[in-house]
Amino acid sequence: MLDLVLAATLCSPVTKPFAGTLCTPNDGKRHAAMILLGGSEGGDSMKYVAKAFADRGYVAASVAYFGEKGLPPVLVDVPVETVGRAIDALAVRSDVDGSRIGILGGSKGGEFALLAASTYPQIKAVVAIVPSPVAFMGLGPNGIPSGCSWSEGGKPLPCVAPDAAAGGQIGQEFMTHQPIVLKPLYDASLAADPKIAKAAFFPLQRIHGPVLCLAGGDDQMWDSPKYCDMAMQYLHAHAHPYHDREIVYPNAGHTFIGAIHGPKSAITQMSYGGATMEFGGTVKGDLAAGSSAWQTIWSFLATALK
Repeated sequence: MLDLVLAATLCSPVTKPFAGTLCTPNDGKRHAAMILLGGSEGGDSMKYVAKAFADRGYVAASVAYFGEKGLPPVLVDVPVETVGRAIDALAVRSDVDGSRIGILGGSKGGEFALLAASTYPQIKAVVAIVPSPVAFMGLGPNGIPSGCSWSEGGKPLPCVAPDAAAGGQIGQEFMTHQPIVLKPLYDASLAADPKIAKAAFFPLQRIHGPVLCLAGGDDQMWDSPKYCDMAMQYLHAHAHPYHDREIVYPNAGHTFIGAIHGPKSAITQMSYGGATMEFGGTVKGDLAAGSSAWQTIWSFLATALK
């Protein structure tokens, strides 16, 4: 991921018309551009990834969508227009080829990337890492489910609500300091009402480019292999005219994409409020997946945004 191709890049914080970090190759040429979306950690969490993309020859924007000044404080009713503003800002730059704009997101950012690409035809390539093609519930203070994640035109978009029984079990695990596995909550929530799930499914057939969906075979946050399957089946059923691709990495968990700096970068669990949040995967599985995934991403984008 961090192999340097260009000798110099420039990175600067941005506050308008989007919040985040912009990294650019310092060579005076026009480039493809990438919008990068982090997950439920919020803030400008993809700024270092933006640097890696700029080193590879992309104009890269790490776009914060909540948890920064001027943005929603939590992951509830986040406007899809957040990405729209970033697209507009990139497209008018002299160092950007506006016909070659892609998007990459992980976890909730992967969910957001699929929504944004279904909304804005300017996006010509999608890398969705452990994503969902369905809008799930929002995450309020302390990550407690609340409302819906996304909005458009000032109105919340339909979303899958949390299953009460499964949510209660998660609460019990937290209170008794047991390992917390969120996957059953998302499974039960998605299965509770097929009509709601259908309404919350993104119109992926509107995406104007290929989709690369990457999943962890042992993802314990949510069932990313199933969600990638759902996305691919939907695209196929709607005759999506691009070379879409799904890869499931065995023994990899929810956070495998960050496992590129040796064993300590493979995070299979995390302490959370006195309990332990389980991400799934093994150190070996995450390291293998992370290395392979980034090589695949670079190859995919080189073709999709050529």
